[in-house]
Amino acid sequence: MAPLRLKHIHLSTPNSLLSSYIPYSLASRLQDQLRRELLDFKDSSSDDRPPPPTLISFSPKPIYTLGRRQTTPLTEEESQRLQAPLLFKDPRTGVVNLPVSTEYSLRGGLVTYHGPGQVVLWPVIDLSSKGLYKQFTVRCYSRLLEDTTISTLDKLFGIKAEVTDDPGVWVENAKIAALGVHLRRHVSGLGTAINVDMDGSDKGDEGTNPWKRVVACGLEGKKVTSVREVLGGDVKQLDKMLGLKRMQASRSAREEKVADAWAKEFAERIGVEGVEKLGPIEVAKEVGFTEGSS
Repeated sequence: MAPLRLKHIHLSTPNSLLSSYIPYSLASRLQDQLRRELLDFKDSSSDDRPPPPTLISFSPKPIYTLGRRQTTPLTEEESQRLQAPLLFKDPRTGVVNLPVSTEYSLRGGLVTYHGPGQVVLWPVIDLSSKGLYKQFTVRCYSRLLEDTTISTLDKLFGIKAEVTDDPGVWVENAKIAALGVHLRRHVSGLGTAINVDMDGSDKGDEGTNPWKRVVACGLEGKKVTSVREVLGGDVKQLDKMLGLKRMQASRSAREEKVADAWAKEFAERIGVEGVEKLGPIEVAKEVGFTEGSS
């Protein structure tokens, strides 16, 4: 029998244009499909090997997600404020206004932001895997996500991150990665999101900085940061540490490099023999969509 590997589905952007980033809803549908396949297998009496542990990684178009603690609907004024277009500098097309959406999420907490410059990492595994890979309690699984993120930041960038009493991963009292977990009969959903190449919460205004529109995850008085900011705002240093040459450098390339490193670290920590990363054609077949789908 072939060795068990972590299947890594990276939903890369078709090109480096900011406007071509992945819809959050697409990744959500793929995650739902993979979880359903694993749950259906658990309901069956098959002696075959179950679906492999899988990681979805992507960087979405700008979106605010609202967690389960968001018990009251947004007012019209709040919705308009969150969904106002965001101004980005695109190295290929100049300044662009990107639309912003909102969506409810299965995670706990309140509202947070996902978008370009951030890599979202969603493992789909069975925490009670019966010997195929390591088993985890709910708390141990949350710790696994934290430790994988901390180790990845250290190995790639020498960044010494930590956990605190607040959720997520932190660097000098600023959140560099968010964490959210949803379990259905021990099958995982959601995961973590690492801020790679984006401004922190101290920069700009509501027109250019999405963190200015919210209290991230409902944590008053806390800041948000990114890898680029921790490295002094030097994107060239970020690219050097990722092994990206000038012609390769883009937000999407940086996000993918971080996703690949996180996948490798996660595979080691759950006890499987490496990572099987799908190529572009395989990913297109997996998600069942063509460029331009939403």
